[in-house]
Amino acid sequence: MNSGKLLGRFICRPMIVLFASFFAIDVSSAADTSTEKRITKLFLTSGQVDLAREVVKLPLHRGRLSSGETVWFVLTDVSDLATSKKMGLTWAPSLSRAKHLASTRVAEMDESNNFTFKSGRVDFSPTQTLEPGKTPNFFPPRKAQPGSIGDAHYSPLVRVANRNDIVFNAPMIAFNVGPEKISFCDGNPDYSVVTDSVANICPDKGTVDLKLRSGFADGKHLRYLSFDANSEESATLEASTFAPAESDILKSGATEVIYTIVNGKTGQNDRERQGLNSALNGEGPSLDILEKFKEISLGYSPMWDVQPAEWTKEAIEKNQRELITDGDDVTAKSKTGLLVSPGGGPVRTTGILVNCPVVGFTNE
Repeated sequence: MNSGKLLGRFICRPMIVLFASFFAIDVSSAADTSTEKRITKLFLTSGQVDLAREVVKLPLHRGRLSSGETVWFVLTDVSDLATSKKMGLTWAPSLSRAKHLASTRVAEMDESNNFTFKSGRVDFSPTQTLEPGKTPNFFPPRKAQPGSIGDAHYSPLVRVANRNDIVFNAPMIAFNVGPEKISFCDGNPDYSVVTDSVANICPDKGTVDLKLRSGFADGKHLRYLSFDANSEESATLEASTFAPAESDILKSGATEVIYTIVNGKTGQNDRERQGLNSALNGEGPSLDILEKFKEISLGYSPMWDVQPAEWTKEAIEKNQRELITDGDDVTAKSKTGLLVSPGGGPVRTTGILVNCPVVGFTNE
């Protein structure tokens, strides 16, 4: 299989900005002289961010399937503005475009906001396994086994039929287990029963600490979460759930674009390192780049269309590779031919989808 097809299985537009001041808490100062990492603008206001531990604490919800099994999940985004204000969730109006998709699960909510889901199961028992390729091309990986796998009906998106078809982003954290089986308040969770991005989980307190991911948007450092992907390799690399059913979201328009560099510079101490080769070599995150994100806008969605980009052989030979932090820069380099799609030609969609709600910008 060629690298373009493998990339098609791999990973994880601005409109008028509306109500941005409500949804983003700007905690930056006029002159930042601190060297401590901190959030400068928080978008996921229901979360408590700890950059020292690189986690965010979210409320843990307990629901059930209509057939009786327990569903543990979190809520991050919602399509309805009033609901986002009431529940402290990120407003993602474009999610409403996915409400009638086959992969969008149906649920009902009672007066206490308890969810009953019609379908969707996740098997958390597999062991996450990732074996990089041979040096110097660590991508594609020789083996990629995600640690959790959704069934044919599972997607993180949920349409609540008795609440005017509001769509929530409600990724599953654990399934069909009691609270005593997933109580890891002090860490060291059992990843055969919870998703691999969990750092701590405490059902008695109704909280879960989830590991943050690092990338860029608008030239700034960005933290986000990664919950689901429609490719096994992506789900493995990002410690998320393989959810093949969610692929139809790509056709709904309920997505944003994120670029992932395949063959950027490597070297753990190289300040310009970036990309899948670097990540698979154990040097740190791939440092992907959101195309247009600046604020929560009418076009915002946590569902990201991942578009891989490769530096050409000529660009590498001429030492033109550099750290990219802005989506416009990817677009410009694609137009000039410095960056190409793995299959050749301009950088474009290859059918990769990830569920990655934004958390906030940092001062790094």
